[in-house]
Amino acid sequence: MAQDLPACAPDKASDVTLINQGDSGEHTPLVATHESYVVANISGDARAIVLTPQDGVAVLKRNSDGSGIIVFAPTTPNLTVTVSWRQSADPSNPEETARCTATRDLTLPVLPANPARGAKQPNPGPATGHYTFAVVPALRRPNLSPLEITIRSTGKTRYPRANERLVRWNVPMRTEDQLKYRTHLPNLAYATFPQLCRFWWLTCGPVNANVAQLNLNSRGRPDLDGSNAILRVLARSQPARWAAEFGLVVTAFPGAARPRPFGYDVQVRQAGRLLARVRRAGRCVQERRSSGLFDNCSLRRSSTLLR
Repeated sequence: MAQDLPACAPDKASDVTLINQGDSGEHTPLVATHESYVVANISGDARAIVLTPQDGVAVLKRNSDGSGIIVFAPTTPNLTVTVSWRQSADPSNPEETARCTATRDLTLPVLPANPARGAKQPNPGPATGHYTFAVVPALRRPNLSPLEITIRSTGKTRYPRANERLVRWNVPMRTEDQLKYRTHLPNLAYATFPQLCRFWWLTCGPVNANVAQLNLNSRGRPDLDGSNAILRVLARSQPARWAAEFGLVVTAFPGAARPRPFGYDVQVRQAGRLLARVRRAGRCVQERRSSGLFDNCSLRRSSTLLR
């Protein structure tokens, strides 16, 4: 084992450099939360190479000789990697047969990622309690941390209070974070209302809310102009089944419970940063008109923050 060998003399240890190897084979800057292929280039006949990243950084994969690891770059200013290997005790002497171990701590700078942002949709919904908004990643060096969606709702004509039930959902942004589930989801197109509430929607009751993936438009950017209206609704019962790679769309609207007052507070955060907060409070009444029964909802309070 490498740890049973003596340590190499400081002046005999091979030189080592650390790079983030891009598709071209050249070094590329690390970006926080992005997948990185970190490679140690060691001069001479190095064997039993082991790369160990700093605490909190998991190794996703190692290459065959141990000289490279795939990790998600941390949000710290630097990534520290401990590189250890076995080599000749005297690389300058070709007759030397003794082996020794060497260890070096190396760092690579990490560029900060830019947070996602809350954005308006072209049709946010009528001013009756319905509201639809989007959260999109930055175009340059996007932060790929999960998006945390929370909602509180109430059957009162006011904003929900801090002690009322909180529903939370973390949606991954990296496809590598997607999970497979054994449970079969009912077909969304034919799902009953109870099935929508149990498997698909964020919440049901005085307020209903759902979350969908945002698609790309014809220019290859997150579709904020509504040109690509086909969205995949996400399933809260399987929170990491699909990643919101290009962002997501959140829709909240009054439910069908009677009596019909409602209030909700929906928020989206990323790495603790508030990206969006939408609050609505009002009342719905059922009106009989010549063509039938209609729901008439009016707002008492309204607040929207998208940043």
